[in-house]
Amino acid sequence: MAPNARSGVADAANALARTMERLHVDRALAIDIAIPADHVVHVAPEDLEEMLGNLLDNACKWARSRVLVSSALDGRLVVIDVDDDGAGLDESMRIRVLQRGVRADEAAPGSGFGLAIVSDLATAYGGSIALGRSPGGGVRARLILPAQI
Repeated sequence: MAPNARSGVADAANALARTMERLHVDRALAIDIAIPADHVVHVAPEDLEEMLGNLLDNACKWARSRVLVSSALDGRLVVIDVDDDGAGLDESMRIRVLQRGVRADEAAPGSGFGLAIVSDLATAYGGSIALGRSPGGGVRARLILPAQI
């Protein structure tokens, strides 16, 4: 990890949203980004893209019609929420799916490694990932990363 690693959250999220809109064009999902341009994290760009890409792809897979990516500053941290309006995830599975190879739905496509990769990368940068309930009823993936001050 480079000591001068720096990534704009809005730039990464907007680029990934355009990609996800193309990948999930058949679903006609609304992907909204509500991230201030000055939210910058102390993370290498490729690692931020890996983390946000996994979270956004999961949200798009499970959303009924809408995904929202937002962020807020909390002291020296940037809190990034990826919310979907899908069916949600049982509370008992929220911690388990962050482990390698564990999937919430074995019938759905995927390897079960995406969230574990996000967790490993977030931890490497002094951050964290947690899953909860979204205000829209689905899953809220909360990624917390150190702000670039």
